Amino acid sequence: MSLANKDNTLVILPVYNSAGYLWQLVNEICEYIPIMQIVAIDDGSTDNSYETCKSIGIHCIRFKTNQGKGAALKAGFAYGLANKYEFALTIDSDLQHSPKSIPRFFRKQNYVMADLIIGKRNFSLTKMPFMRVLSNTITSKVVSLLSGQKVYDSQCGYRLYRLERLRNIEITAERYQYETAVILELSKELGKIDYVTIDTIYNDEISYINSIRDIKNFVEVIFKHI
Repeated sequence: MSLANKDNTLVILPVYNSAGYLWQLVNEICEYIPIMQIVAIDDGSTDNSYETCKSIGIHCIRFKTNQGKGAALKAGFAYGLANKYEFALTIDSDLQHSPKSIPRFFRKQNYVMADLIIGKRNFSLTKMPFMRVLSNTITSKVVSLLSGQKVYDSQCGYRLYRLERLRNIEITAERYQYETAVILELSKELGKIDYVTIDTIYNDEISYINSIRDIKNFVEVIFKHI
């Protein structure tokens, strides 16, 4: 099985109204991965995120309307598979994920030969807002129970995927619950999942999580898996 490295990995950026962060984010990513290996999916932004991506020089897939993070990730994975990449690194576009952790993902994947490496944040009230600590702790415990393995941070979007393992996985979820569904489906297919510690960063970014809608969607994913 192949090992992840800077040459066979596509960076996927789900983007929604992130124009103010993109220059810094891409510059930091390019310290580890070439700019031509970055694809952004503009999920119906109402600011100039799409134009910013184009001016930076990264390939950008544009949705006319907001379809959700899951839909953006699916489009990125499809692009990666079509262009013969072996791995995909997903990273949020609001600087909550530091690109300096990219080498950690590669080292961990190479060591354990995993199909999915998930970033593990510090669930501390000094690092993360209370409601995020609560929701992340509860969902991670539920996903651990259903997947049959310890899941430390089920909601973290900073991940390294082996793309071939996603080719035949059918997931209908379109929003944030998509990432939970991937864990459950990979576990069912006996995919190897592991974790790497990342920095816990909360700035002044706007959260686009809809608590009621996303709790409902999470419950639907759980019941569908059961």
